Amino acid sequence: MGTRRRFLQVCVALSGVTLAGCSESDDGTSTATGTTTVTGETLETRSREFVAGLAAGEYDRLVETSPFTAELAAQLDAGRLEQIWTDKTVTIGQFVEIMAVESGRVQGYHVVDVVVRFTAGRRIVRLSYTDGGEIAGLFVRRPAPEASYSPPEYVEESAFAEHDQSVQATDDCSLPAKLTLPAGEQSVPGVVLVHGSGPNDMDETIGPNKPFKDLAWGLASRGVAALRYDKRTYACDIDRATLTLDEKTTDDALTALDVLRAHPRVDPSRTVVVGHSIGGMVAPRIADRDDAIAGAVMLSANARPLLDVIPAQYEYLFRLDGELDDAEAAQLEEVERTVDRARSLDIEDGEVVLGLGGQPFWRTIQEYDQVATAEALDVPLAIFQGERDYQVTMEDFERWRDALSDRENVSFRSYPALNHLFMSGEGQPVPAEYFQPNNVDHAVVEDVADRVLDMTDTGT
Repeated sequence: MGTRRRFLQVCVALSGVTLAGCSESDDGTSTATGTTTVTGETLETRSREFVAGLAAGEYDRLVETSPFTAELAAQLDAGRLEQIWTDKTVTIGQFVEIMAVESGRVQGYHVVDVVVRFTAGRRIVRLSYTDGGEIAGLFVRRPAPEASYSPPEYVEESAFAEHDQSVQATDDCSLPAKLTLPAGEQSVPGVVLVHGSGPNDMDETIGPNKPFKDLAWGLASRGVAALRYDKRTYACDIDRATLTLDEKTTDDALTALDVLRAHPRVDPSRTVVVGHSIGGMVAPRIADRDDAIAGAVMLSANARPLLDVIPAQYEYLFRLDGELDDAEAAQLEEVERTVDRARSLDIEDGEVVLGLGGQPFWRTIQEYDQVATAEALDVPLAIFQGERDYQVTMEDFERWRDALSDRENVSFRSYPALNHLFMSGEGQPVPAEYFQPNNVDHAVVEDVADRVLDMTDTGT
């Protein structure tokens, strides 16, 4: 009984709406199987259409037209429905597709689970129905963990050890961190790994994959120390609507560099920032603000303004089947309207726009010119790009090359088979790749290690 009560409390806490029909299987996960119909109508179809409406932002229509029970209707208006949906999906990118629908009967209710894929994760939307077909409960949750992590073959676990560290983000929040340190007693160079846009953990985990763990272990196997840390928006109880670009990314990276240099075996004059995605975009800003930095490595760093990249990502996903239907065109128009609001800073207090931040974030990110900042740097740079990356594309890579190719201390490399995570694949890149067990490509780890060693070579 105690376990069941705790589970129901979790359902309420996660969804914000009391759920009738939330059930628990033997392994602690909620389940639904079978085929469910009410008065001749397939509830799977209704549930699929409901979730499609959530993904399209049609909250007013759903509240007005959905057959909620009186109890649930009293708790839900369009604003509350939007909050439930965005709170549970804002951290995992853009909606891609409805993957599957499963249904069954749980504790007197018809339940339907809709599995939804986003660009950086999945969610399960459960709708519970009465025998009369009214919606009695709504619950959005994460799916069970997928395959466990397996280290790549290029890692030599006997060549390093990991040490717990922390990075002080605010007066009230310290970020858990790990320093992966090569074995031995000699002084070594070191890097700080800086995440992409979402509230990432220190491994930059997505599905079964851990790109930053691959990089840290791979670099330490080659004599380079690596510090990685949970992002502030992952580890801290913080209002994302109030954060600037620096508060989300730059400041904690600078603090992490200080933590790295404080270790007695890390040579403080031989440290490099390695940024991925938005972390790569911000790497020139970090290097510009750190007087001791030896260089920067930029992995899938966008050269285009972020507000140009986002609608292009959406359009790519909408056109994966080769066409843009009316519903997708309408969604794309809504994205573009939201992008226009972000450009003009037409953002309400407390509002998080495009899943990334509020008015302070969009103001500061538009004030930052990553290409101009990189052009003004004296330190060496290395810019790496997967040619199958649809999020940050070869257009960005070419812009970097056009701006910086005349610099002798800037190097470039692209990888034909690699995606945004620098993992290999074939054919048209799709978000599903991120959820197939894989590792950062061996060549990328070798190239990053080589460039860091070059940047930190003291000639002694």
